[in-house]
Amino acid sequence: MAETLAHQIQTACDDLYCAPLDPVAQANARDLLARLTPAADDRATRRRIRIACDELHDDPNDIDARRALLALLDSISTAIRPNVGART
Repeated sequence: MAETLAHQIQTACDDLYCAPLDPVAQANARDLLARLTPAADDRATRRRIRIACDELHDDPNDIDARRALLALLDSISTAIRPNVGART
């Protein structure tokens, strides 16, 4: 399994290296890495969320703080459930 996973990562990197602006190559690499990185368990992500919550708590009208927290939450939901928001 580990060899297969390593091969998938290498293939995704090769595809993205050859065509860095190809949306399919970007999506494949993003999806593969998102499945391998459980963002909800990531210590750095939890810390960033706490900081964003503190900033928004201190100033509920801070648009930048709102956007930062929404972006973090979106990245986590996408990493946990990669098909959320996908159109069929």
